[in-house]
Amino acid sequence: MGLEDFYNLIRRHEEMEKLYAKRYEGFSGELPSALTSVVFKYWPEMAENPAKYKPLLFNLGEKYIGEIWEEFNYCDGLNRRGGPIAELNPVPTIEEFEIDFEKHCRKLKDTLPDRGDEFWDEICREDYESDKKNLQFKLAVHETMKAVFNRHYIDDVMEFESHILRYFERGMYLMCALRYVDEVYSLD
Repeated sequence: MGLEDFYNLIRRHEEMEKLYAKRYEGFSGELPSALTSVVFKYWPEMAENPAKYKPLLFNLGEKYIGEIWEEFNYCDGLNRRGGPIAELNPVPTIEEFEIDFEKHCRKLKDTLPDRGDEFWDEICREDYESDKKNLQFKLAVHETMKAVFNRHYIDDVMEFESHILRYFERGMYLMCALRYVDEVYSLD
């Protein structure tokens, strides 16, 4: 390698560093406010007190910048190394939730049939609304995390093989979105 080739290599490396610094700045600047908007959309009682909750949610969103990066880096390493990885179930959907919830309600009715269908229908309806809202919130947080990350790093994500991409999506759901939601629920 000649001196000119070495300088070109250094210059390309510096350009890549600037590009990724700009991408990271965009990603880290956008994620906390995007997640805060999702929380305020699903939990209007928090939106009624933005002076209290906005700084807490913003700080929480900043924490998950690093969590998403850890998940990405882990999957990037898997993609480069290859080899077998654990098979994960896909991210749940509303349709799957509705089917499973219907089965759950039928099972309840079969357990104590003497209580009557009206009794169980009322209980199931209340649980259904609460559980569905909870799942919709989790999925909205997950979709927001994915959308913001992809807006800045789509080229890197597109280099993943399909099974790694599914693994990344599921990992982001389990390790980032669900943990974020749990922390939102624990805010006073």
